[in-house]
Amino acid sequence: MMKRYRLIILLFILVMLFISFMMIYFGVQQGNKQQQIERKVDYTYKNFAKTNSNIKDGVLVLAYHRILKKNAAVEFAQDVSKNPQLQQYNVDQTTFMHQMKWLKSHHISVWSMDEFIKHSHENTISGKHVVLTFDDIDTTLPRNAAPMLYDLRLPFTIFVITGRVGSNLDGEQLATWQEISKLSNHPEVTVGLHTNDLHYQEDNKPILSTTSISKKSIISDYKKSYNKIKNQLGITPTVFAYPYGSQNVTLTQYMYRHGMQGIFLLEPGIVSNDLPNILQGVPRFVVTNTNFDELQSWLKK
Repeated sequence: MMKRYRLIILLFILVMLFISFMMIYFGVQQGNKQQQIERKVDYTYKNFAKTNSNIKDGVLVLAYHRILKKNAAVEFAQDVSKNPQLQQYNVDQTTFMHQMKWLKSHHISVWSMDEFIKHSHENTISGKHVVLTFDDIDTTLPRNAAPMLYDLRLPFTIFVITGRVGSNLDGEQLATWQEISKLSNHPEVTVGLHTNDLHYQEDNKPILSTTSISKKSIISDYKKSYNKIKNQLGITPTVFAYPYGSQNVTLTQYMYRHGMQGIFLLEPGIVSNDLPNILQGVPRFVVTNTNFDELQSWLKK
């Protein structure tokens, strides 16, 4: 009995070591790829509330990526890895829970995507509101975040990389079609596009912001993504989020002419009334474990 117990402990330790190794490996690879981009991005949003205190009517669109549970393996990987999926693109589950409960307890209006599109299009934004969005859609969303959002009755939008569903992306295990389908069936969830195969970088730049890809390839990828959502989920997508937040003007113009009602970036900004073409380039705040306080300060004033 004791021998079997020791074997189980040994296997557990080996599994934890393997997971840590894989996280570190992918972290180094992804960290090296994104170092140049990360130097240009400041996710602290320092003084945001003070700078924008004069804006009384507006919407903050919040962007989340990973919602990891805190455990020894994750904490170790975060300590030694530069992988942004473990750092600024991860909000641990406990912190995420506090953020969502704060929105609920302070009666912050959380709009569905339909409400956001309607009010933005009609210039009828009154008061302060939030829209919740998730990019990539890895397994941490259905497992660690969605149940809590359902319980709190908070609507949210998911942007799916249709060509990578169920695969591993830079150490991030993406959700399967079965998991995404279950999400899409919930009344609180809106499903959007996040490209099909163009969620990658070339020479430290998002592929959609380079000149090395043709208009034909860009439009073809968009159509594939659009059709996969329709075929797999039986819904017609109307919103799109750019990978890494980097916009391609050609694609934006094409999508907006062909039914996309909202196209989202990854740069901070408040959506308010009378902003021309705002739905063709909606700003979003990347939420981290440490910057939510600054957004709270603006919302509660």
